[in-house]
Amino acid sequence: MNKAKDIRDRTHLSGTDVQKLNFVNDSGRYIFRKYYRSGLRSHIFEILTAEDVLKETCGEIMDGIRIFPRARPKKIFRILRNKFESTEAVFREIKKYHLLLKFLGPALIAESDEFIVDYTGTGTSQIVLCGLQEYIEGEILDPWRLFGEGYLRDLFTSYICGDSQLHALVHKAQKNIAMFVKRTRQMITDTGYIPDLAGVGNLILTRDGALKLVDINNIVKIKFDDSILIDDKGYPSCDVSIEVLSILEQEILQKEIHKDDPFYRLFLSPERKKRVKTLEKEFYKNL
Repeated sequence: MNKAKDIRDRTHLSGTDVQKLNFVNDSGRYIFRKYYRSGLRSHIFEILTAEDVLKETCGEIMDGIRIFPRARPKKIFRILRNKFESTEAVFREIKKYHLLLKFLGPALIAESDEFIVDYTGTGTSQIVLCGLQEYIEGEILDPWRLFGEGYLRDLFTSYICGDSQLHALVHKAQKNIAMFVKRTRQMITDTGYIPDLAGVGNLILTRDGALKLVDINNIVKIKFDDSILIDDKGYPSCDVSIEVLSILEQEILQKEIHKDDPFYRLFLSPERKKRVKTLEKEFYKNL
């Protein structure tokens, strides 16, 4: 166990050191390590076992060869950056997650246990929302780098060699993506909200063909008029997320977007898309 302690000392977290937070019990069994992807809205950490990190750092002998297997997270730990003025404000935020869970279901999102903590690291008491989220392993479905109808086949080729198995996996992935688009559009119709689909890495395709939304903390309101809403960070995530839905339908599902579709006709008009691009450029300039 001394070796595990040495590893914890060497894996110091840049920025927020989770194991020094007052609401984290450092038992020595688990190690919190900064995740390689960290969002604008959350500090994100991997929760790893000390045993797995020890193997990753010092290696283990397999068939006479020392290998260094990467430690696989047991969970993803999120600490939201939002400053909440009251517990009611936190509950409103959690309610959005449950809205997402209701419409998309656990098959299409990375499930999370949301909880409130009392952070006292600044010398005062502060309400902080955290989440223990399911770790999703797979390939990023990048809507901005889809290259035609063979995209899924190319993505899964490295996993499976047989044509029949590959065809079945691609078909399964297409079904899951179609279900994701359908349920997201239903959520928009019934609630007027849409999840953030715009960020690279927000959508993950697993090796068994499942599609998972992993960014569950940005659910934005939609207005069906000429105004372009921006989120709390200044990004037009509503319009861009709707564009992602259209890309999934056209590029992955090979569906034609009908010009009389009132949903896409409003949000994907050339004039509106031009205004959205201007807002995007402004957002990135101010980062």
